[in-house]
Amino acid sequence: MADLPKDTPVESGEIPIMAEGTSPQTNDIDNATAVDESTSGQSDTNQGKGISVGAKADISQPSHEHEHEHDQTEPGGDGEATNDTSHDVPEGIPASDGDKAGGATDAGSQPGAESEPKKKKKRSKNKKQGAAARKGVTGFEEFYADAPITPAEAALEKNEIYAESRPFSERIEQCIQRYRASRRMDSERTMLFNKYLWLGGIDASPRQFTGFAEDREALAEADAEEIRQMTATDFVGGGGGRFYNPAEPDNWVVDFDGIARGFLSRVVPSIYMYDEEANKLAAKLVKNFLNYVAMHDVCPKYKDNIELARILCDYAPSDLRYAHELLLEMPGNFNTLCKELFCDGEIYKVQGELKGELYDKVVVFRVAVLTSAQEWIQKRLMRSNNPTATRIISTYEETYKVHAIRIPHPSGYKIVAEELEAAGHKGKGKPCGLLQLKRAIIGHGYNNVLRPDQFNTQNWGYQEFLLEEELLKKMKKGMKIKAVICELNIGLRFIKEVKDIRVSWDVFLPQMLMEGWKDPVPNERPPPSVSHPDAEDKAMAAEFAVDDPKSS
Repeated sequence: MADLPKDTPVESGEIPIMAEGTSPQTNDIDNATAVDESTSGQSDTNQGKGISVGAKADISQPSHEHEHEHDQTEPGGDGEATNDTSHDVPEGIPASDGDKAGGATDAGSQPGAESEPKKKKKRSKNKKQGAAARKGVTGFEEFYADAPITPAEAALEKNEIYAESRPFSERIEQCIQRYRASRRMDSERTMLFNKYLWLGGIDASPRQFTGFAEDREALAEADAEEIRQMTATDFVGGGGGRFYNPAEPDNWVVDFDGIARGFLSRVVPSIYMYDEEANKLAAKLVKNFLNYVAMHDVCPKYKDNIELARILCDYAPSDLRYAHELLLEMPGNFNTLCKELFCDGEIYKVQGELKGELYDKVVVFRVAVLTSAQEWIQKRLMRSNNPTATRIISTYEETYKVHAIRIPHPSGYKIVAEELEAAGHKGKGKPCGLLQLKRAIIGHGYNNVLRPDQFNTQNWGYQEFLLEEELLKKMKKGMKIKAVICELNIGLRFIKEVKDIRVSWDVFLPQMLMEGWKDPVPNERPPPSVSHPDAEDKAMAAEFAVDDPKSS
């Protein structure tokens, strides 16, 4: 800020503008300045600069009361004080930053003026470190990695907890308990993980009447490992006939890949139907657990089997989505056209020449058949000049497994389009690919139907069906299809209806039949006899009488 020139005159009764950093000349000026600062709305920041503008203040009378009387006589309208400094500053002297600040703060002291909001300083948020930073971590984040362990912990796991000398049942029990303690599962993940363990023969049901949750003294004195053991709910053996019994290992096989296939192909769809997000959640949960098993080297004997299960979790959601889409889109345009022509009887109603929409359907049908790879069917169709002579000779329901997929060559589309355009039927047909199917059986638990292991299809050939390219691209070798098939007298078979589609890695596990099983308990009631036909009823009535005091 520039200082005043030496030759600048100062009128009587006016306070000159003080440059920042200069000391006041007299005590009277200090008092006037203090009075002016006390009555203004100046902020603390501007007060610290020591800058003020006097509006013709009377230095000889610096009292607060006289200042107010003087303000009321000034022309400002309605008795409001004004602070017009335009005539206080000599001409030729630029207004300083302090003047602007003082004018702004003085305006803020007026009753009708709006004050500028104070700018709040941005406070840096304290970043949490250590255990506090991991409170929001669940262990299922995309790039989550378990914290490294110390050499002592690694030696403890290798030599004691997961030692190869220990039985597999004890090692996997310790692994499951430690894994659950290291993850924060919500209710949905907990339900899915319990279902996954149940399918593997491990009891994960909540324990009743343990009392550890209320025993505060025992929990306070225990370390982390003891607390984990006291509050654990996952145990191998001792859960009844539904679960794995280490004393009878002959009825069980360790198969991580098989459990993952059964869980993702049967259990999860039975809960969520065809929810794609739920399929992804279940697959990531299983892979997260398998990663933990592999990282801690729980069972090196089954390392390859665990790797197969981990790979399955990567492509399982997409396969389940394709299977659902095929179930909605099948049997496709060509097979639907065949159903309209031969099943619904439209072509049989024709008497004379084909015309209109029915003629277009016949053109599309013949184009698809004649451009397919079924040469022997092409010859039969070419020998038949009358389209109405083509009829259905058999209809049956069958289950198939995809044996091979043959997508039409791109050059075939161009040739067919040119031929149809030359014949005046532009855009009325396109080539179809071939789907080769073999007879198969979808796994089940019925006694009166053959199971897959009892069904031998090695000596049976395959059957071919025409299907559009967009549907063939969603097919996968090994996928199973349950459908209603119709066969024409020219040897062509088409799919009339699709009832079920299973992914190629679908598997049925016997444990699925044990979900509602309860172990039998001895019945101490006397059985009915000729002399006492109502013995059991009387025993039940006596038990109810004991339970219900009102009846007695």
